[in-house]
Amino acid sequence: MLRSLYLFLLFITISTSCNNHKHDNIQDDNILDSRKIKKKSIVVGDAKFDGPEKYMYYHAAVKHGNIDISEPSIHKQYRPGYKDIELDKALKRMKNNSAFTNRSLTEEDLSFSNYAKDNAVFTERGPYNVPGRTRGLIVDASDPTGNTWITGSIGGGLWKTTDEGVTWNSISNDMDHMAISWIAQSSSKPSTIYVGTGESWVRNLDAIGGAGIYKSTDSGETWTNISPKDQQGYVPLEFSNISRVIVDPDNSDIVLVSTYGSRNTGSRIYRSDDGGSTWNERYSIAYANSITGVQQIISAPNDFNIQYAAVNGIGVLRSEDGGISWSNPGGIGLASTVPYDNEDGIMSSGAGGTFGRLELAVSHQNPNTVYAGVNGDDASYLKVSYDGGTTWNMLRNDDNTEDDWLSSLGWWGNTITLNPFNDSIVYYGSQDAAKARVLPDAGTKFSGNTSKVTFSNPSQYFDLVNIWGGSALGSNTEWEDNSENPEFVDVEIRFGPNKTQKAYRFSVPEGSTSGVSHANYSYQDVVEVPFEVWNISADPEEQLTVSFRDNNNDGKFNLVSDYTESREYIFPQNVKYDPNMQQSDINGDGTPENASSTYGQLYKSMYLIWPHLQAGKFWSDVGVPEASIKIELVIADYSTLKKSEQILTNYYGNGGDRSVNPNVHVDHHNFGTIIDSKTDSTFRVYLTTDGGVYNTVSGKDPGSDGDFKQAGVTNNSSWYTPAGGYNTTTFYGADKITGVDSYIGGAQDNGTHASLDDPNTSATTNYNYLIGGDGFEVIAHYTDSDKMFGCFQNNGCFYSHDGGNTWVGVRNEFVGSGPFISRNSTSYQLPDLIVTIDNLGVNISEDFGLNWNHTTIAGFGNSFWSGADVEVSQANPRYIWAGGRMGNVGDIFVSADYGQTFSPAIDFDNAGTITGLYSHPTEDSTAYVLFGFKNYAKIIETKDLGQTWTDITGFNGSDFSTTGFPDVAVYSFLVMPHDTNIMWAGTEIGLFESTDKGQSWHKVVSDLPNVNIWDMKIKDQGQVVLSTYGRGIWTATLDDLKNFVPKPVTLPPTILEASQSDREDAYEINLKVDLTSVYDSLEIFANDVKRGTFFDTDPVGERDYMIGVDDFGDYSLKAVGFRNGLQYPSKVFEVIVNPVLAPRTEYSTTFSDLVGDEFYLDRFRIGTQGGFEGRQLHTEHPYASAVSQGIGGNEGYSLVAMLNIPIIVTDFTPSIRFNEIAIVETGTAGTSYGDYEFWDYVIVEASKDGSYWKEIVDGYDADAHSDWRSAYNSGAFGSPDLIKDRQINFKPHFNEGDTVKVRFRLYSDPLTVGWGWMIDDLYIQKETPVVQGIEYTKLDENITVFPNPTVGEFGIKFNDTWRGDVRCQITDVFGRPVYSNILDNRNGSSSHGIDISSRNDGLYLIQLIQGDKKSMFKLIKE
Repeated sequence: MLRSLYLFLLFITISTSCNNHKHDNIQDDNILDSRKIKKKSIVVGDAKFDGPEKYMYYHAAVKHGNIDISEPSIHKQYRPGYKDIELDKALKRMKNNSAFTNRSLTEEDLSFSNYAKDNAVFTERGPYNVPGRTRGLIVDASDPTGNTWITGSIGGGLWKTTDEGVTWNSISNDMDHMAISWIAQSSSKPSTIYVGTGESWVRNLDAIGGAGIYKSTDSGETWTNISPKDQQGYVPLEFSNISRVIVDPDNSDIVLVSTYGSRNTGSRIYRSDDGGSTWNERYSIAYANSITGVQQIISAPNDFNIQYAAVNGIGVLRSEDGGISWSNPGGIGLASTVPYDNEDGIMSSGAGGTFGRLELAVSHQNPNTVYAGVNGDDASYLKVSYDGGTTWNMLRNDDNTEDDWLSSLGWWGNTITLNPFNDSIVYYGSQDAAKARVLPDAGTKFSGNTSKVTFSNPSQYFDLVNIWGGSALGSNTEWEDNSENPEFVDVEIRFGPNKTQKAYRFSVPEGSTSGVSHANYSYQDVVEVPFEVWNISADPEEQLTVSFRDNNNDGKFNLVSDYTESREYIFPQNVKYDPNMQQSDINGDGTPENASSTYGQLYKSMYLIWPHLQAGKFWSDVGVPEASIKIELVIADYSTLKKSEQILTNYYGNGGDRSVNPNVHVDHHNFGTIIDSKTDSTFRVYLTTDGGVYNTVSGKDPGSDGDFKQAGVTNNSSWYTPAGGYNTTTFYGADKITGVDSYIGGAQDNGTHASLDDPNTSATTNYNYLIGGDGFEVIAHYTDSDKMFGCFQNNGCFYSHDGGNTWVGVRNEFVGSGPFISRNSTSYQLPDLIVTIDNLGVNISEDFGLNWNHTTIAGFGNSFWSGADVEVSQANPRYIWAGGRMGNVGDIFVSADYGQTFSPAIDFDNAGTITGLYSHPTEDSTAYVLFGFKNYAKIIETKDLGQTWTDITGFNGSDFSTTGFPDVAVYSFLVMPHDTNIMWAGTEIGLFESTDKGQSWHKVVSDLPNVNIWDMKIKDQGQVVLSTYGRGIWTATLDDLKNFVPKPVTLPPTILEASQSDREDAYEINLKVDLTSVYDSLEIFANDVKRGTFFDTDPVGERDYMIGVDDFGDYSLKAVGFRNGLQYPSKVFEVIVNPVLAPRTEYSTTFSDLVGDEFYLDRFRIGTQGGFEGRQLHTEHPYASAVSQGIGGNEGYSLVAMLNIPIIVTDFTPSIRFNEIAIVETGTAGTSYGDYEFWDYVIVEASKDGSYWKEIVDGYDADAHSDWRSAYNSGAFGSPDLIKDRQINFKPHFNEGDTVKVRFRLYSDPLTVGWGWMIDDLYIQKETPVVQGIEYTKLDENITVFPNPTVGEFGIKFNDTWRGDVRCQITDVFGRPVYSNILDNRNGSSSHGIDISSRNDGLYLIQLIQGDKKSMFKLIKE
């Protein structure tokens, strides 16, 4: 058959049939990784990370050292099982190194001082209703009700319920720190349970690594790690992450696992026939890219011997002998058909990246019926095979809509299961879930072809990199031009004893690796090779000719284990084998390197095969073990079928409106069924998610809207309905509400929650949902229980000042890009202080989130990454630490002036990425940097603001700690303020303690689980709040801390009030300053100019001060206390100083006669407006919303116009009269001024001191007049016909003789706006309008002033009149001189330019005088 007939679907996978291959003494001391991973969204070099892999990336980076984890690691990498080993060491040390078998300790085991044991009461604080991510679940076969389940959480260990989730109990037994991936059980012996660990298999990030597989033989009471181990007890890397576990239902000793190692060790399938005592490798695959590997193995429910494996990016394998041997059944139609000469090779996906992760479900009735959920190309494919995986049929919706349940996160969440009584009904989920029924429609048929590779390798001696065919054999058209278009046949390469034949040997230039043109292959001679090549399509079989590349140019065929060096390529050629080797089309005339033999290796070549040896194997010319590589063509038909789809959840859309089963959490991991009655064909469906476990009611076809419930809850309508006690929340940060036992925390996958309704929070307390996204660090104000702060990823931060009832976002206030793990810090002494971090520096709020300032830190970009941290010193808030990397790659920075400036600290060795920054409660120059590297310091301490550092964990450059500190990552730390000898460290395996300042360390054995502790905070009521990653929030209560008082320090003063004095002859500002400390002196600055020095600063408290300034305008005030040579600056206080104008009893203006000083304007203007005559007072048209002004949350803002002339109140009425149009957003029907939903409004206010303003009329909006309302509703502009008269009185708000200022204010809420406000013809305590300006006196029509109005420059022109000198005087309307000069008009005709551009806009009067002649002109400047 000719090549041109083939468009192969090239899913080439490997079949293995293995003898027992056991792991014994595996040494892997320094695991380095240098291959690149390409992910999404967190951009590091060429790699991007998006969604859930961001947190996986973080865990990888803090143990790697570099932020680019594709680079070689700075440090040695942890070996699988290290957490178990380190925990065992720590517990043995607690027993004075005595031998023991039970890892749980009793109090009598503790034979030395342990402060925590003697003093701390550890209490679980929930949440009861916010379970964490769960993947594994089994329904206990020993319970006929189906209500007993065992689940595995990611970070919180194993849990068991016997009542369908109403109650839960942890059965982890020190496995709380493990990421549980899968659980399996044999129905023949339910007491035997297997548990797989590790989550790296999901995305192949060497991150949340596992420790292989555990086994219980007593229904989960105790657990033993049954993974293969080396002499030191470590699990081999290739066995570390278990993606699936299956057990023979008839024999609990037969168990199979699919595993992921590192990107260097590949992925495998192992089988044990003795309950895990020994493991035999049955399949292996190297990583062709960042995702290749076995992510699932599954057996047919009615025949354990029929098994399938889903290989990410490759396809589906099938075994018919219980997993002993595996082959690719064909996979036609699994992905789009691609050319035979696929450049990726036929052992890659061959689909051009069209799919990644696959999940499979097998029929309960027919083991050949298999469904696949396929993620790829940002699309979701549901497919079914009715012939055991040989062909796959696409299932499309009968309404022609596209499936999208996998499109965003199918690599992360992908799960599928079948109705156990009807295999035409399938359930599938990812971010959302659906149910489909295959319709009885023949569909559209297609024909497909593929190449199937079966690699039999019983001795595990060989391995394969890839196989190429067709044009992929060479560059450009080398193969097409020189292969003579071979017919393709089924080929088998056979190795083994007595398997030899002659082959043509071609050499390549010395030192060649990849990319060698076939024109550079040189024929050398004929040699014997240790294999045979056969055409197995022929009957009888026919031996074929073969050529090979002698990469070593040593005259023979040989292989090495390093595939980059083992490039002895094999070229099977469809030419009948001739032992005489006289094929001139290959070797020309038979002489070495002759021109006629060029491209001879391509003649009739069908494939290029790239073999190498497995790790640890060595080539021998004799005794090559048996193996074979079989390449076969498969041709079959497949179809596109129809399905009807029912949406089960639609939170992310999925064809709906978030209304179907809205209680079900997004991100789904494990769909399964619980058979309740085979007679009645009733069953339940369960679903594990990032928010715990859900299940349906029992029925024949469960899954409709309302069927799903959170485990243990009868009915629920939200994710966090009170439920369960499956307390597995993965917290990054937590805090305590002052004065009560209530807590707030930020959790992975589940946002920010708080126990606001329970002042006595316990393990059974249900928490309130506050902020979405992934929750991170939180702050509860140290003294004010109403103030809280929390963030989701990338600095999506919010504050609440009302006890969590409302939250205001501040993300737009930040300058740079925030880290994925949002970090923040506060101060005991300045509890309103909040500091966050971004890629440019730090963001600082001094009023608990209301306002923010940014400090840019030079060089901070090299330190910043998504795990960077910030810490305000517990001892003194003037010191702030920030950074994310330490060593040659970046610096940790410290500020000694409240974050105004930062300097780099001295580096410590070549550290790398950090896990945290912490400080000392009494020493302000002491700080700590935490790390997560193997064989490296875990906590370093500085006592001199970063000039020197000391390792307090005893590693000191060695591979182990001399002080008992475990070799695991550390995430949190604190020093006890009452006794600074006592230190606590939160690690991956629980809490560790030192009672001698780090000279020795021991494990804290208590009720607190051995779980990752992400953060610790000392709060009131003697409590230390502990944030755990997998077991919720805990507290440690210590009597020694119940009287804890933060270290007293000198604090900055606070400006409470500032206002202009009422002096008429000077500009002065009165200030009220809160002196929080005693200072040597106090200096007050206005616009950075010192305006006064004061020494009356003792005692502390509020004090009044006065300063003078030079002119009116806006002033930024700052009070700076000085103590012992240090400065303590207050936050800036803004104040307006208005022009000093004499008070009046009356005032009027038409706004066409103003000079400009009379009004202070903030987003108002005085000027003309289309459709109106003259000038008026206007807001912006339309005015802006608060959101458009960058004001976040529910905050609004005001537009203000204030009359600078004080008014002396008289008994004249009406006090104020003006014309106006107010087209502003109307409130909700039925509301009035002061109600929450009375949205925008305008208001007139007056004040005696310029600080406290009283409304002298209630606020109003466009509803004040029907034609205003009509204009607002229609979006019309203001026009003269809408002008209305308004009259207002000062009384009863003010008394006669009071001197007040008047202002006009428009309030705009965050969203909708209107045209705005116009005011004209203002009269205050004045009945009759005054004449505005001075009329033009026409003495000579030949004098002109132009242009008028003017922007400042204008001319006066005389045309044959007033011959001689003319005096020109210009004043404002108050008679203040502006300009005076003599104009030379000796010829009677002249022009004179005058410039008053520097003057304010308004009305000016021009007087021309010559003898007894006078003329006066009105000039408008605008």
